[in-house]
Amino acid sequence: MVELHTGLFANLFAMLHTNLPHSNHSIKELELPRYELSSRLEKSPEDIKEAAAHAKKLGLEVAAGHGLNYHNVHEMMKIEEIVELNIGQSIIARSVFTGLKDAITEMKRLTTRDV
Repeated sequence: MVELHTGLFANLFAMLHTNLPHSNHSIKELELPRYELSSRLEKSPEDIKEAAAHAKKLGLEVAAGHGLNYHNVHEMMKIEEIVELNIGQSIIARSVFTGLKDAITEMKRLTTRDV
């Protein structure tokens, strides 16, 4: 098994779709015009999908994780080669506010593929 790092995707998503750029936690390397962030964000899942397809072709199972959360995980669900997501930190963080059962239920809803 190989795990693909989704941190760049998650950071691009956050810089484009949250108030992160206007906070003390802004990612300096990604303080770019919105059109540039959007372009990079559009390409990022394509790069992950290409890597996942290559790994599967080599006979590896594919996991993905880093920075995935309730707002961005849907993009990874479009990549059929990914069989495991490492999203525990997001679930635990949300459970502080909703309780563990509701946090898990919501993530399962977001990550269940229609068969």
